[in-house]
Amino acid sequence: MTSRDRIRTTLSRHQPDRVPMCEICYWPETTARWHQEGLPEDQTPEQYFGLDHIALSGPDCSLMLPVEVLEEHDEWKLERDRDGSTHKVWKTNYAPPSEVDHLIKTRADWNQHQDRLAPGDNRIGAGLPDFYRTAAANGQFATFDPAEPLWWALRAVGMERALIAMAEDPTWIEEMVEAQTELSLALIRQLIAGGVTPDAMWYFSDLCYRNGMFFSPRFYRDHVMRYHQRLADFCHEHDMFLILHCCGDVRRLIPHLIDAGFDCIQPLEARCGDDVRELKPLYGDRISLFGNINMDVLARGDEDEIRHEVVSKVETAKAGGGYIYHSDHSVPPTVSFAAYSLAVELAREHGQYA
Repeated sequence: MTSRDRIRTTLSRHQPDRVPMCEICYWPETTARWHQEGLPEDQTPEQYFGLDHIALSGPDCSLMLPVEVLEEHDEWKLERDRDGSTHKVWKTNYAPPSEVDHLIKTRADWNQHQDRLAPGDNRIGAGLPDFYRTAAANGQFATFDPAEPLWWALRAVGMERALIAMAEDPTWIEEMVEAQTELSLALIRQLIAGGVTPDAMWYFSDLCYRNGMFFSPRFYRDHVMRYHQRLADFCHEHDMFLILHCCGDVRRLIPHLIDAGFDCIQPLEARCGDDVRELKPLYGDRISLFGNINMDVLARGDEDEIRHEVVSKVETAKAGGGYIYHSDHSVPPTVSFAAYSLAVELAREHGQYA
């Protein structure tokens, strides 16, 4: 099977030849460390370990404002992005940027700038259709990655301000969600009309944190779920899957994602309480599980602990299909090359289907 066949079969919750093995992100410092520990200088970790490649790309779903550097120092810079949000961006550390200021602070600000979300040819680069054609020719699973509507609203308004607005003016946040949903649909229709259909639409968002959802299930069902359902319906009508990346403790969110029509949830952060050994019996027949290999365990480097982590999770989650091997977020430089190599070896051995 090609990587594309293997992943599509898994997301359909059928058994491929083996569990797909993927990794979306290695920290730059991780790769640098591994080059000192045995990883050949001319190979990426994905190449060396022979992992299944996922070709990720997508459109520009921003307000399309100019990027401006407002202040710069040796270790960080203050930058205004294409949505008019200002962040402190670290130059020397691989770390999330810090929120500083936002263009959209009120409903009036949104009303003033919402027309900037109009679709257009300039949102899809000229090379994007060829990117997907090349991925298909190489047997790679390819995804279309717009801005997840609710996460975009949270980031455009600012987390604290947006969460307050969810309680005080929820229809405003819903309007922003609807606008981004319409933009996603317009852009994927544009791509398909040009003769290219990706394998999946993949939304990257962080709707949860270590203690659960950022908002109530009721808010999701009343103001967000219908838009996710529209996206899921479109994907399924065009033989595409709908995948959600969501950090944090997603256990309360998963049943609602299933009702919305999502096909897969990733990366299932172990340190936040997510565990495929518990999730598979509960939801494995309705949503595919992607990830959950605890990088904290690999960082400790104990071989017996790594063996238990990988074998118990892969053996449980692979049953009947519907599981993709992946870290529980990304691979940090605290993980040695030897520890990661052992984990991949165990996953390959125990991820086979008879």
